[in-house]
Amino acid sequence: MKHKSLRLGFDVTMEKGATWRPLKVQFWNQEESYKKFSPTAPFKYHADALTGLSLVKLNHYIKSPVATPHLDYSFAVEAWKALDPHSELYERSQKRVRALQSHLAVVNPEYCAEFEDQFNEHFEMAIKPWGVDLTALWPLLDTFASFENKIGAPLLYNFGLNFSKPFTEKLHALYSFLYHLRSLVAIDHNAHVEDPSHEAVKVDAITDYLPRAEYVVNDALLYWNFKKFSQPFSAPKTPDTRVDKLFVNPMEKAFHKYSHNACHLVDNLPKTFVSSLNPVELEEAFYLVQMDWLLGSPAGLLFKIREEIYGLQSGYEKIFWKDVEPVFHSKPVALHLCCELSPETVYGKKAG
Repeated sequence: MKHKSLRLGFDVTMEKGATWRPLKVQFWNQEESYKKFSPTAPFKYHADALTGLSLVKLNHYIKSPVATPHLDYSFAVEAWKALDPHSELYERSQKRVRALQSHLAVVNPEYCAEFEDQFNEHFEMAIKPWGVDLTALWPLLDTFASFENKIGAPLLYNFGLNFSKPFTEKLHALYSFLYHLRSLVAIDHNAHVEDPSHEAVKVDAITDYLPRAEYVVNDALLYWNFKKFSQPFSAPKTPDTRVDKLFVNPMEKAFHKYSHNACHLVDNLPKTFVSSLNPVELEEAFYLVQMDWLLGSPAGLLFKIREEIYGLQSGYEKIFWKDVEPVFHSKPVALHLCCELSPETVYGKKAG
């Protein structure tokens, strides 16, 4: 089926002051709005298009042909699937994530279903006929905290979560929306700096959430070797109480205090998996497993969404861009985005 080009227009309202805090995103559902701004081709990495497309997927008001008669909804959904890189990376990692999960105790499905209901209830409060009230997403942080308390484990390196397919698809769309929204703020900021080498900000789908993955690998190797070599002194059958009390226990506490992420990584992996690898393989595995968790697990998806909501609540400069101070604005800033997606952009030049 041939599709005509798709126009996407929306406004991003930023809070006044020296902070990067988007407050709301308003979708253009009136034809008059498109007369004020001429649509352009999407940005190089499609941040504008993907923000608009994921908003269309998330907001059930926008789907209505009465509200947005100009919108080709089926083309918008196809375009999002074709252009969003994160959902494809998620699928690529799923096989390895499921293989790990088959050796682990999964979280009680009732807890996951309950979390879905609570998440959906709070999320719907943010969806408006005009778009998304971003401040209404803040209460989801309490929902995340409550869920972690319920399951007795953090989201970090957790491979035991499973959600329904519709809910997982919603999480993909929400993450796409939040990540690319932050990209738009970065693009706007970088367009107005005098020295990009010092004043520009960037977005990265890995280091924004796991800033020192290779350091975690080194700490994980140390922690794993400590556990392995201390086992003869603290094993249940032949414990040496003096060594256990004076050395093993204090060291274990020190690792958990100073190498928190590495300990969670090792403790959340199947012992048979870790024990089966030689030192070189283990070093590579500790890195790849972090990537699979971040890019291809439900817990990693939730973790990234939570970080983005923290950014919305506190300001991106407090969570992602700590080295750069935003310029002070005495009034709220409005970003106006308008792009046009052609079938060639989505499917390639040979689209029929």
